[in-house]
Amino acid sequence: MIKPILFNTNNLLTISAFILVLFLVSILVFSAKQLTNNTLEHTSQIIVSQYKKLHNLLNLHIHGQKRTIQLERIYLQEDPFEKDAALMDFYRDGGNYMIYRNQLALLVSDNPAETKWLEEMNALAQVTSPIQERVAQLGMNGEEVKGKEMLINQAIPRLEQFSQKVNEFSLFQAQEMKNLIADSKVRVDQLMHNILTVAGLLILVSLAFAMMITRKFNHINQQLKISNGTLEKEVRSRTQKLSQAREDLLHKNKILEQLSTTDPLTQLCNRLKIERVLEDLHQKYEEQQQIYSLMLIDIDCFKKINDTYGHAVGDEVLKELSEQLKQYFTQHGHIGRWGGEEFIVILENEAIEQAASAAETFRQQIENASFIEVGNLTVSIGVATVKTDQTISELIHSADLGLYESKHAGRNRVTVYSNGDSA
Repeated sequence: MIKPILFNTNNLLTISAFILVLFLVSILVFSAKQLTNNTLEHTSQIIVSQYKKLHNLLNLHIHGQKRTIQLERIYLQEDPFEKDAALMDFYRDGGNYMIYRNQLALLVSDNPAETKWLEEMNALAQVTSPIQERVAQLGMNGEEVKGKEMLINQAIPRLEQFSQKVNEFSLFQAQEMKNLIADSKVRVDQLMHNILTVAGLLILVSLAFAMMITRKFNHINQQLKISNGTLEKEVRSRTQKLSQAREDLLHKNKILEQLSTTDPLTQLCNRLKIERVLEDLHQKYEEQQQIYSLMLIDIDCFKKINDTYGHAVGDEVLKELSEQLKQYFTQHGHIGRWGGEEFIVILENEAIEQAASAAETFRQQIENASFIEVGNLTVSIGVATVKTDQTISELIHSADLGLYESKHAGRNRVTVYSNGDSA
């Protein structure tokens, strides 16, 4: 009896080879799909996790900076109720800081490097927090000089260290993203290598199905390219979002820095900023004998302006005078609002004669100017130049005595305080 053609040896070998090829192709397609999906899923999970870390880091840093702003509000406010409100905001920002710190701790618990960074940040916070609370207590108890000294010399330097830690973490995250992209590319390249290896084996198994295998591999190759393109687009999109988050963080840091050193009404330097400038200039004077002068400027009869025209007009007068100060003292001048209607100008590398001449010219300029609603007004000015072995407080007191003499002698004049005598 003749065997059916279907079951001859060649056909059986052909069918066996065909089945083997189909089996291998099925495994290849399934493996490629699984590896690609796993790579995409793994990458997406890591990117989402990094985004959450930066989100919590951003809010943690903002509330930490806001605590410092609330401390400065305590020292800038004279109304007890405003001080109490600033103190409550200080503690509220502390609570929010703890919330975001705890959330961040959960996210970085599996990463030794990030955990170490968080431990360093917590150690810094444990040192800084008691200092901030002590500064707040001193401000509420009226010990402003001691509190400001502690704020400037202890709290703010540690906050700057904290900002450095935040920048280090952001750079670390950027490097992590680069490593993730490189790892993803390696995985895809490894997948391509495995596929080509299997393709070579399939070609050796059966040359008869070479065209079919080639078509299948071309199809798989195309799918892998699409998957690779999708992965790169996803990684690029997430990286851009992380970069934008970092830029937003840096921008908000700049805003916070400006808010903490700028008078909100006049946009001049506030008292805290001026005190830092004085410390820097005084150190230069002690080390390099680089002299500097300062003048205290007070608007004459300002209370009468407020009583007659209202505080809104008074505020406008303060802003107009601030603009006059900025226009006149353009070189080597540091201008700030010292308090109320009193302003301060610090002149670098200018002796008493130059400072007095500048003050007199400015006094005449104000006397001849016309202010909205008010019309003409005058200012009294006290001028002093730093002396050997003189402290900052003594220098300010000298200028204040000069201002007092100007007021006492009839206002609208400049008085130079030199060697204990006014002139």
